[in-house]
Amino acid sequence: MKKFISLLLAFLLAFSAVACNGEGDVTTDAPKETDPPAPDTTAAPVAPETTETIQEDKTLNILFLGNSLMYYNDMPELFAKIAAANGKKVNVKSVTKGSATISDFTDERTEVGAQAIPLLKNQPWDLVIIEPSRRISPYENTVKAAELASAKKIQELARAAGGDVLLYSVWGNNNGNVDEYKANNPTSMTKVASHMMGRKSHTKFMHEVNLEFAAALGVKLAPAGYAFENCIAKYPALNLYDADERHPSPIGSYLAAAVIYATVFEENVEKIVYSIGNAPASGVLEGIANDTTLGGLIPDLTEAETDKSFNLLIVGSNLMDDYACASVFSKLVKEADGKTVVSQYVNSSTFVINNLVSEKDDLGLRKALAETEWDAIIIQISRRCTKSATDVEESELNALRTVMPLFKAETDKIYLFTLNSKAKPGIFTTAGGAVGYTDTGKKETYSAEEGSAYFKALADRWAAEFSVGVINYGEAYLDYKNPEKIGLGYLQACMIYDTIFGKAIPETSETNGNSAAVAKNLREIAEKYCLK
Repeated sequence: MKKFISLLLAFLLAFSAVACNGEGDVTTDAPKETDPPAPDTTAAPVAPETTETIQEDKTLNILFLGNSLMYYNDMPELFAKIAAANGKKVNVKSVTKGSATISDFTDERTEVGAQAIPLLKNQPWDLVIIEPSRRISPYENTVKAAELASAKKIQELARAAGGDVLLYSVWGNNNGNVDEYKANNPTSMTKVASHMMGRKSHTKFMHEVNLEFAAALGVKLAPAGYAFENCIAKYPALNLYDADERHPSPIGSYLAAAVIYATVFEENVEKIVYSIGNAPASGVLEGIANDTTLGGLIPDLTEAETDKSFNLLIVGSNLMDDYACASVFSKLVKEADGKTVVSQYVNSSTFVINNLVSEKDDLGLRKALAETEWDAIIIQISRRCTKSATDVEESELNALRTVMPLFKAETDKIYLFTLNSKAKPGIFTTAGGAVGYTDTGKKETYSAEEGSAYFKALADRWAAEFSVGVINYGEAYLDYKNPEKIGLGYLQACMIYDTIFGKAIPETSETNGNSAAVAKNLREIAEKYCLK
């Protein structure tokens, strides 16, 4: 037994990371291949051959630790099915939670840590598959450092039981929205901004982070992100993404599971698992996984030219970020005008303009202004303002007076953005001097309609002082009788388009998932409030 464990450990440590391309599986006719620009097929370094093999009658105990990119469509179970179909014996267990980081798994005070640590300490796992979180971003390094330190802790526990770890390298966001987090401590991470980044660039960044982690740990990685890119290049009609354009579709999860299989066993996926809905014909996804993992095929990660890009900065709360209005705006502009949009959020969940005043902690505003030349800037008016909170209103106006010169130095296309009011909203005060303001526990007496009209009047007064524009989303929202998230993002994007370009968004195929009738209604609402 000891001899076997030593052989297994040698097997697991034999290779470093390989990046790649592949194909797939299942029940419908395979789409015809297209002839996209030939990808860069420079082969990645191929690991040396080894005489060590996993005993065919050995059952491998494998623990998956990750977040929703792992548990969507029960990817660990898909891996187990692929392994069984290909004659391998595996015992699979997973501990996952949405947005979980590696650091969460090393802290028993967290929900996933309370489950994972006893499993790591009390059961011998041949392999622990961990997923470096996409909270790692190109914009700061505190999260990356915390994730690597935590990965080392998990590896120590795995090795103590005779096993090791493998890294699951994921794909970039297809919608271009990349959140920036800062690690306050290993398990407390705060979102400080959102950026727009091309899918290929995001995939490349995540892969390079995982290569760095793999080198530091001396382990392999399963290049699912590169497999996604190879599949998209060869079979663009296949949809690897869920509707939110971040998580995997069923066939995306299947491709990821096949990549992990090829990485763990260092052999081609041969047998097909026919349990994935809307899957391509047999061999397509499996081939992509094999080529990517074992063939060393590197995808072309060159982004489209952005010489004619339009740069949009959105400063506000997550009530815009959550609806992905920047992503929808980008698609509308691309389809209507052929321009590429580069956009970024500077935001917080409790945004007030006073957040921007401090040069030390301004939500990343000054950094964003220094790094990019912005064609247009949108500034959201905080709902902390109410008719009764005259001190808050004055405080916010003074804050805007402080930061407006920064915006004016960038562009003359600056717009104040109103949100809809709640009915009987809470009344805040500046008492105590806190930038975030203090809830008095009291309520205004007006309706949502009256509150939204107040925001419009407030925005008009401030806009007149600074000679900037207004996007009256607050009142337009009330015209949208059955608000849904996909509709709100589309409405916001249409209003931004109409206001910035001074014309109605033409009827396009881009509807953000809304029906044609709903999309038409929302475009008409946008025109009503943005075009005179």
